[in-house]
Amino acid sequence: GLDLLPKLMTVMHKPCILLVTSIADVEYQVQAVQRGVMGVVLTQESPEVLYKAIEKISKGEVWLDRCLIANVLVQNTNGGKVHSLNPICAKIALLSTREREIINLIGEGLKNQQIARQLFLSEVTVRHHLTSIFKKLAVSDRLELVIYAYQNDLAHLPG
Repeated sequence: GLDLLPKLMTVMHKPCILLVTSIADVEYQVQAVQRGVMGVVLTQESPEVLYKAIEKISKGEVWLDRCLIANVLVQNTNGGKVHSLNPICAKIALLSTREREIINLIGEGLKNQQIARQLFLSEVTVRHHLTSIFKKLAVSDRLELVIYAYQNDLAHLPG
């Protein structure tokens, strides 16, 4: 667990630690970053995301969700005191990269069939992703999702 991180930090010359976890809890991830982790990838992410994260961290960059970065900064400016994390950021942090892509395409006005063609998925897979998205964001339909996406910078109005 996270208790090993301080030991790794002392043993390694230039630690570039990537946490690959199934734990989507933002507070857990914040603790990991505060202990030296340079990036966090959830196990449900695609291999491409993991590869990109490894590439960025090996170059000395970080691989963190913007909500996670905001939560780390808030906690660090509050003297390390743990406060309730922003519930919207916590929900958004649960989304996979593929789910974010689908949300963005819905924000552009695409239908399930168009999204499936563009992402090389079946329509059934797109519907499964939408079910997961609705549950994670606590929205009940496509319209509510689009409004939520625009309000929280997950999608942009089409050109």
